[in-house]
Amino acid sequence: MDIGTIIEIHTFDDGNQRYKAFNNKWKIIDTMFNGGKLKLMNCENDDIIIYSISTWKTKLLKKVLTK
Repeated sequence: MDIGTIIEIHTFDDGNQRYKAFNNKWKIIDTMFNGGKLKLMNCENDDIIIYSISTWKTKLLKKVLTK
């Protein structure tokens, strides 16, 4: 997945359970380990950052448009 893509999380575990209370719409702001991990920013509140979550725990909502 590319930076800027909007995703949803379907598996909240490994310390990320606290983020389940927030709007489940996230923007990818960085990728790590060849795309295996993502850094996410909440679309409703940009102060809420998930610093590392496995890509397989997410689902694509809106692909970023590139030229």
